[in-house]
Amino acid sequence: MSITDIIIRSVSGYIFVVPVILLYFWYLGKLGKKQTKIHISTVFVFCYYLIGILTMTGIGKLKSFSPNIVPIPFLDMISGPIDTMLNIILFVPLGFFLPLLYKKYNRISNTALTSFLFSLSIEIVQMFGRGSTDINDLITNTVGTSLGFFAYRSFSKLLREETHGKFQANKSNDKMEVWFFIIYSFVIMVTIQPFVISSLFSLG
Repeated sequence: MSITDIIIRSVSGYIFVVPVILLYFWYLGKLGKKQTKIHISTVFVFCYYLIGILTMTGIGKLKSFSPNIVPIPFLDMISGPIDTMLNIILFVPLGFFLPLLYKKYNRISNTALTSFLFSLSIEIVQMFGRGSTDINDLITNTVGTSLGFFAYRSFSKLLREETHGKFQANKSNDKMEVWFFIIYSFVIMVTIQPFVISSLFSLG
């Protein structure tokens, strides 16, 4: 997939995420849970990153159930080290964003578990004609997220506590918010985004 193709596919999904983010934060404000501008702005970047992951992993319109499962761990890592490194790098930002934005993800266990479940969701969707379901992806994605978490821990030491607090959610359910963004991103990428892409390509 070319860089241009990745940009087109990710942006065509992201434009349907933006209004929902705005409505979500407007609703929190009405509940007296107004968030900082830095938090909101970073969430916009985080959600584009989520759409980017789904784009890079080939998530799109669901086809017939035709699983192609690779159950043997580590073998593909040895035979395809470049793909292994790319999978690790792809998930490093997830390990950085989660604790940066949400207090409950200041634990490596919460961050790694969310990464594992997110990766597992991708592998399950890939059973519907979207590629192979590989146990190695679960491992490398979780490793990448863990590396991102430790990078965040080093970065957070450079921030003043007051500045750091502006990035984090205020009075919201952290885990619910994260999974709301993840699930909605999945829904967009398997429903509306494929229709938009099909329309764009037919016009071309």
